[in-house]
Amino acid sequence: MLAPLTCVGKHRLYCLCFTLRGEREDAGNVACDDIHALDQTRAGAQQGLALSGKRGVKVTHRPHLDKNKPVATVPAADIYSPQPNILERRFAAYLAQRGAYCATNAPPSRACVQSINRVSTWVISLSALAGIISGGLIGGAEIWMRQSILDGMDDAGWQATLPYWSVFYIFVGVISAIEIALLYALALGGIARVTQHSGLALAGGREDRLFAHSLARTALEFPSPQILIYGIDPYAYVSSWKLMARNIAYKLKVGVSSFILRVFLRRVAARMAIRGMVPLFAGPLYAAWNAYIIWRIMTEARVRTLGPFAADNLIAAHFRNTDDLGDTEKDVSLHAAGEMLIRGRDAHPNHIYLITRLRSALDHHTDLTPDWSGMRGHLARLDTAGRTRILDLLTVSCVIGARIHRDQMALLRDACRDCGATLDEDRVYALRKALKRGQPITGKDLSATRQ
Repeated sequence: MLAPLTCVGKHRLYCLCFTLRGEREDAGNVACDDIHALDQTRAGAQQGLALSGKRGVKVTHRPHLDKNKPVATVPAADIYSPQPNILERRFAAYLAQRGAYCATNAPPSRACVQSINRVSTWVISLSALAGIISGGLIGGAEIWMRQSILDGMDDAGWQATLPYWSVFYIFVGVISAIEIALLYALALGGIARVTQHSGLALAGGREDRLFAHSLARTALEFPSPQILIYGIDPYAYVSSWKLMARNIAYKLKVGVSSFILRVFLRRVAARMAIRGMVPLFAGPLYAAWNAYIIWRIMTEARVRTLGPFAADNLIAAHFRNTDDLGDTEKDVSLHAAGEMLIRGRDAHPNHIYLITRLRSALDHHTDLTPDWSGMRGHLARLDTAGRTRILDLLTVSCVIGARIHRDQMALLRDACRDCGATLDEDRVYALRKALKRGQPITGKDLSATRQ
């Protein structure tokens, strides 16, 4: 008797082929029995992915940034990071090779969501274990050095003990470097497993390359690139010094912060009354720190993996047939999505994907400069179906980003008021949590956020 298929096996059975077109397709209706041809197609797609950072892009400048530093505008969804470094390219190629075989518009099943939860828990647990081992090695080395090499030298000056502590800190640096590399490997492997279980393809289409590079940047703890999205500046409301501070904070998260934590324990905590206990609680503290970092990475990876399905459901429900939509409603939809992107203050891949799908559905091919103040007045003149369409678009766009910014919530609240409805903000936050749990966002869920 054959063993039951796992959710990854089901995706690989039902999704045996994918296309190189820009539109994601429902792979459940696709059949392909030529596995060799599939492997060749995937290899070609992955080669194109590795070179995607070298494709020609339209270069422009953002007025509030350095004039000597060009910023790329995204003419298509396949360019997320215009100039990816070697680590990002390697991570993206790895994810493309080990991701789901093809895209599916259907959200992951409950069994697949449970598998995603198990993967996240396992990766976080391993990161904590790495912290315990690292802390144990460092703490044990310090205890051994104090009791053997430095025995009787506690009152000696720093010059006499400098050679010993220099060797010790070199040892700490080596252990920390190995631990950080292991954390990156755990994050990369965990994200690859999450994409497999979710059914999100990372090779084959233009949007798929967007997903691969965005998830690679998540694993590396890189911030979103400073790019223009079809003429829209996601950082229009962010000052230059805040952008610089944000970039520095991202770089300090995994690598430098872990080493600083170790130096803090040695140089600050060691001067307190708990000096003798520092080597003992180093392991649990390192474990908690590692678990927190990997938890943040895996949480963002879940959002970036599950968010596109919410965008697909929205497009299928409201924008599959747009022949009957008036030009005014189309303009309001595009400006609403663009304004929500700007108020999020982040070039989040889920927002880019949503705008890409919306532009394609509305047959809009030019750059956009959002003017929500000018478009907002048209909301009251739309029919009931049009208002519902715009409010659902704003709600989905609000919950699929890195977080719900207060300006995004204010935009959604004002739009509801203009449409004669009252926004239930608690339900919007609950919808965000449901998305991260892997629950599909339905039209009924979106309507429940308004009264």
